[in-house]
Amino acid sequence: MLEIHDTSSALNTFLEMDVFNNDTKKRVIEADIVLLPNFEVAGGVDRAFQPDTVSFYKYSIANKGNELKFELLENKGEEKTLALHSFDIWIPFIYIGSTVLLPLTINLVSSFVYDKMKGRPNDEPTVHFDLLVEDKEKGKSKHLSYKGSAKDFKKSFEKIDVNKLWED
Repeated sequence: MLEIHDTSSALNTFLEMDVFNNDTKKRVIEADIVLLPNFEVAGGVDRAFQPDTVSFYKYSIANKGNELKFELLENKGEEKTLALHSFDIWIPFIYIGSTVLLPLTINLVSSFVYDKMKGRPNDEPTVHFDLLVEDKEKGKSKHLSYKGSAKDFKKSFEKIDVNKLWED
């Protein structure tokens, strides 16, 4: 199921955190698409990435690395990834600073999900995906959250009219 909510969380909120060094902030500001960690994770861990973050990051670089710059919001050498033991697909929390990148990002994620499903026609994993879209000119952000079947993923996002996303 796809849910869309207004949010005040924008990239600047994350960049103001003291835990990220200047090198990280510089890399993230220059990126087109930023993969965000989850904060206040269980077990005393401050922040960690979703289980499929590394494979999605490598997939993204291989498929769109010529066109777009991808970055992890984390200091080099401090990356932590959650370990979950199911076939669910956990896409990293993604930030994009432009609605123009929304269709491309959804297509990239959809292709990643499709590739993960290859050779597993009888499995029915749940896809977990959060996306933060910011319109810097309007000073607005939207949080898109999807939790549902892999086969319905792309269809759910095709219903979004990018031109009407910012209408109140």
